[in-house]
Order: sequence, then structure tokens, then C-alpha cells
Amino acid sequence: MSHKRFSFRRFWPSLLMVVSATASAAPVAEQGLGKGPIQISADALHGENKPQQQAVYTGNVVMTQGDVVVHADKLTVVAAGGKVQQATAVGNPVTFTMPSAQRHGYGNTLVYKPGSGEIVLIGNAHLWQKKNEINGQQVTYFLQTQKTSVTAAPGQRVQSIFYPAAADHATSGGRP
Repeated sequence: MSHKRFSFRRFWPSLLMVVSATASAAPVAEQGLGKGPIQISADALHGENKPQQQAVYTGNVVMTQGDVVVHADKLTVVAAGGKVQQATAVGNPVTFTMPSAQRHGYGNTLVYKPGSGEIVLIGNAHLWQKKNEINGQQVTYFLQTQKTSVTAAPGQRVQSIFYPAAADHATSGGRP
């Protein structure tokens, strides 16, 4: 069985262009993983072109794109025909921040699906927008529509905490 050596120089520009182009359709404040170049740092990288295009980063992984930052123990990026299919981060936990959207979260696994613009947190999943929090077994956030779907583990329930917006009557000059 013959193995071809992985050519990261040949694979990475395609991966970078596809991730950037796919996510650029999201609204400006919700660029998610899609504005500007992707920068990944890790202790190690293993990549291959066959049987599939895949890059696996391990050890203190930090992925940034625009103001989105993901911290993980391991990040696997899978592509087909030079097009990113999925990026999967695992950790204890995986964390991400999106300051422009005032969102942050964590879970045992984070899956980014550029084709559908989804960020999926799996296992002890928590997502915050400002102070508001939702959690469950799986939290799916849709970048383009800004919708969220949450499911609970068997025998568990989805939990949410919402803080009402503070009314500022002094500056409005009117009564409630």
C-alpha cells in the first residue's frame, strides 16, 4: 500500500479560501468562523490527502478568524475536493468566543459546518448571549439566521436563563 506524502502547501490555500468564502454570506455581526484568514496554532499537525483531505491539530489548539476564537485539545478539519466539509474540535471543554455577536460558549465537542453555517456544541453544551444562557446536551447555533436549537440528554431537560432588558426611564423622559 503506497502512501503519498501530504502536501500542506497545496491543501491549505484551498481550505482557507473555502472556509472564508462559505462563511462570508453571514450577516456582518454574525460572521462566525468566516471573516478574514483562519489562523491555527497547535503543538502538532498531521495531514493527509488520501483517502480524504484531512488536517488534525493536537495540543493546545487555538483557532482564530476575525474576532472568533476557539480553544481545544484537538481540531480535525475535513475537506473534499478542496472544499471544507466540517471542522470538529474536542476538548475538556472546547470554548469559543464571538465578541462582535456578544456570544460565547463551551461543550465537550464543537462542530462547525460551513455549508449550513452551523456551530454545534455537543456534551454539556452552554451558550451565552450577553448574560442570557441556554444549555443542554446539544446546542446548535445557525450563523445566517441567528437561530438556536437545544436538545437535552435522555432524562434531562433543557435549561435557560433570560435577563429582562433594563428599562431606562430617566433618559426616555416618559412613564412606563
